[in-house]
Order: sequence, then structure tokens, then C-alpha cells
Amino acid sequence: MKRILVLCAALATALAAAPFAGAVRAQSATPAVTTVEVFANSATYLSAPSNPPYVLQVYRVDAMARIGRELSIRLPGNEEQAKAYMLQQEAQIRARYQDQIVQAANGMSLAIHYRLNRLPAVVINRESVIYGVADVQHAVGLYLQSKSRAQR
Repeated sequence: MKRILVLCAALATALAAAPFAGAVRAQSATPAVTTVEVFANSATYLSAPSNPPYVLQVYRVDAMARIGRELSIRLPGNEEQAKAYMLQQEAQIRARYQDQIVQAANGMSLAIHYRLNRLPAVVINRESVIYGVADVQHAVGLYLQSKSRAQR
């Protein structure tokens, strides 16, 4: 009977320590990168992996201006003719530009949400911003270095 009690006590001690040991391991593990959002203008050449192990989203913050320039090229100079052209072409314009406009608007609102003040900006896991780096892999490496130093 005494052996059973000793085994039960040992088992209870091991089980009680198990969650704590897992928590310690989780803190020392390398942080995972799950999302990367890149904010740049159309003049910035970005280097990004083709099939990254995280969700990668690129926003060109000047995309709305580019779309506006493209649309205005086709517009007649006369205001009445321009209105008529837009009404006539509305379906084609909507089909061609809707996704681009939504993407541009999302990028601008996220840049405001993150309070970005320079470009390029790489936002990792919606919590850390790295400015001035146009190479996504390099930005992710800087983020991981910073996190591992902070855990020490």
C-alpha cells in the first residue's frame, strides 16, 4: 500500500510540473511569424519570397492615385462628355478596378490604423513595425532577432 501512495505522489508531482515545464519551453522558443503586411509606394522595389510560411500582404499606398490617373487618361476634356463616358463605361470600370480600389482603400486605412509615418514599412504579426527595409525576408529576420533578444 505504501508503494502505491509513493507512486501516486510521484505521478501527481510530475503532472503538476508538466504544464510549468511546457510554459518555460514556449517562452524560450522562437516566436512564430504568422502575418506580414508591407506598405510601400509604387516607386519602391520590394523583395519578397514567392511562397512564404506566413500570410503576406503588400499594400501600395499610392494605388488610388495611380487608378485615378489611369481613369482620367480616357476621360474627354468636356465635363458633360466625361460624365456620359463614365456612365457608359461604369460596368467595365467597376469590373476592372473594383478589386484594386478595395485593396488600395484597405491599405490606406491599415496604414492609418498602424500610424505608419514612413515608407517602406513592414508590419509583422500586427504588432511590430520595421521601417526602411524593402526586403521582406530581411525584415522578418530583424523581427526574430529582436524577439529572441527580448526573451533572454
